[in-house]
Amino acid sequence: MLGQALGLTDAEFDALQAGFQSSPLFNEKEKATLAWSEAMTLNTAKRDGPAWDDMRRLFSDAEIVEISLACAMFNMINRLNDSFRTELEPEEYNRRQHGAVGVTAAKLDDYACRMCASAKSGI
Repeated sequence: MLGQALGLTDAEFDALQAGFQSSPLFNEKEKATLAWSEAMTLNTAKRDGPAWDDMRRLFSDAEIVEISLACAMFNMINRLNDSFRTELEPEEYNRRQHGAVGVTAAKLDDYACRMCASAKSGI
């Protein structure tokens, strides 16, 4: 649902399943982020030199931390839900909520820009 709210297309979802690395639908930064997130999720990031090298080349230290924290947070939530056998809402319920959430790519970008500006100014 979040991916749809942020504007991911069905083709992009399919590319995530089929192998994002060779897909023209994702740019270099998106592919690096996906590869890093996958390595973190599989707990292979420490040994994945190419994924780390791409992150260092394409992102600032602060951006790497933000990407890594977001990935870690979702991994933690998934591990807890799996461990506790949490019964999640059905897909139809989430589809009805989609419009109520109000999350958009523009709003997230605006938030991220404000956070980066705060970090740069030392606030």
